[in-house]
Amino acid sequence: MRQPYGWRLERTNSDAEVDLRELLLRDLPFRVRAPGRICLFGEHSDYLGLDVIAAAISMEMEITAAPRTDDEIHIVYLNLGEKDTFPIETETPYRSRRDYLRSAFNVMAREGFRPRHGWSLQVKGNIPIAAGLSSSSAMTVGAVMAIARMAEKRVSERNVALAAYDAEVTEFGESGGTMDHYASVFGGVIHVDMENGTAIRLPARLASIVIGDSCEKKKDTVGDLRFIRTAVEREYEIMSQGISSFNRRTTSVDSVYKQRHQAPSQQRRMAEATLQNRDLTHRALELLSTRNPEPREIGRMLTEHHEILRDGLNRSTPKIERMIEASLSAGALGCKINGSGGGGTMMAYCNGQENEVASAIQHADGKAYIVEVSRGASITTINR
Repeated sequence: MRQPYGWRLERTNSDAEVDLRELLLRDLPFRVRAPGRICLFGEHSDYLGLDVIAAAISMEMEITAAPRTDDEIHIVYLNLGEKDTFPIETETPYRSRRDYLRSAFNVMAREGFRPRHGWSLQVKGNIPIAAGLSSSSAMTVGAVMAIARMAEKRVSERNVALAAYDAEVTEFGESGGTMDHYASVFGGVIHVDMENGTAIRLPARLASIVIGDSCEKKKDTVGDLRFIRTAVEREYEIMSQGISSFNRRTTSVDSVYKQRHQAPSQQRRMAEATLQNRDLTHRALELLSTRNPEPREIGRMLTEHHEILRDGLNRSTPKIERMIEASLSAGALGCKINGSGGGGTMMAYCNGQENEVASAIQHADGKAYIVEVSRGASITTINR
């Protein structure tokens, strides 16, 4: 199992440190909303230690919590028609891999975040599952925030993201990165510097985005990520044997090309694609650091990113390609596949042609959702 990320959550050590407002909010029902995300630039980069640019979107997971008089957590998953119950006093065993609410409770409890009494939770959302929009990350972010509230503790934005990462990724030995969690917590458009683990909000105002769901279920997202990570890391090691100063964050792609002595293998093309993504993300950061970036330039760069993902990492599908072609023909400025790829969703960047693009996606046998860039995760009290 991978080592936990190393976060330590802020604690409220005594009632004297809790202000009057927090005292009044104790044991009141509340609701947490956590948005999904799209990766604009740097897809398949965060888990390789390379920077990413992401945006929260107006599709979300919602957890509603109400206090109980016993010492149990009762969960109803409204979209799935499933229920779960477990005690709060002890570490909870997992019913299956990716049992994310239970893992969030376990991760938080190890840091001393345990509710004083039981709670009833209802979970629902409108983020398509396993579609590259981070429904599971949004749920774990919402769960961490809910548990901190139930435990009457304060948690910084950064530590919410890292705790959610541990609950979703570290706990199950998976290969994802922290981008999804940062995007859901911070909201807006963010740049995540994977060298020092920090996220900053970018000022860019973006036009509307149309999400196209291919309805193609991914066969093995976790396995795909593990394969890419393993293959690329191995190629980085080979590159470092030929380039003594090789650094995945700074070595130029041209110097890597010059090291070739034969036609590149699939694994070599994948590693080179990640470096191309790195350079594109750096250019995009400069563009998105302005308040009103040129929409057509954003669209052009998104399409360039998709071509790298499709040709270098083999992440697209024929249906996704048809949906992208239809979107561009209908007026989209640029398109790319979302998430791990191999099915799931694509995004089309629009500037006034949202309805036409959505209709084109539907005619290509996809489902279309018009979304905006969203604020980050939030908690609201439900007055009795």
